[in-house]
Amino acid sequence: MKRSLIAALVAGLVFSGLSVAEAKKAKPVATSLYLHGATPVVGENDSFSLVNEAFLPMDKNEPTAAEPRSRWITNYLAGPNSQCAGNNLFPVWSGALAGTIKGDVKLTFNTIGTPGDVVVRIWPDVGQGSSLCDSENPAAPAENYLDPAGEVVVSLPPGPGTVEAVMKNVNFKALGSVVIQISPVVAVDLPSPGGAVLTPMFSRVLYDTPDFASVLEFSCIPASGTECTP
Repeated sequence: MKRSLIAALVAGLVFSGLSVAEAKKAKPVATSLYLHGATPVVGENDSFSLVNEAFLPMDKNEPTAAEPRSRWITNYLAGPNSQCAGNNLFPVWSGALAGTIKGDVKLTFNTIGTPGDVVVRIWPDVGQGSSLCDSENPAAPAENYLDPAGEVVVSLPPGPGTVEAVMKNVNFKALGSVVIQISPVVAVDLPSPGGAVLTPMFSRVLYDTPDFASVLEFSCIPASGTECTP
């Protein structure tokens, strides 16, 4: 009788331990971060590095603004240096997030302008106004640029349109934030004496209204609690 009671108690403790472990095992949560801004039409006043070093914000709140916000993206024929993580010369957003992002990450964004190729990149925990870039000066160190956790090249349509950029099979942990950036594709090197050239492009990203709800979507395992976002 005593042995049976002890065995039952041990089994109960083991089962209880397994139940607690299962309860603590976090599950992926579908997460959406909407791109926001403060200035209608001319959003570069929000984020252009000569005006403000803060990145544009993104969070889980759906947009409610009456007018779309806008941020230009251009290669202006000779540049800019696209090997940058968090460069305010490009459309770049940062949102609070703590957890592990696994699987496909999709950025849906609206544009208007001339066609051209852009690269969409994502990083965890890049500080505001960091502008971590590869140096274009051979004598300077080039270790500042951080390799992205995911990236994909997509083509912008002529005129107005909606673009879906899907970064496949990412797997990274964010301690406090995540940054998304849209950059022009780097120049194509031609045989000498041609040098490097770019097809001119000038476009604007539109966001922050119900009709132009540009959004980043992914699955995230929370670092704690039931969500990765505050």
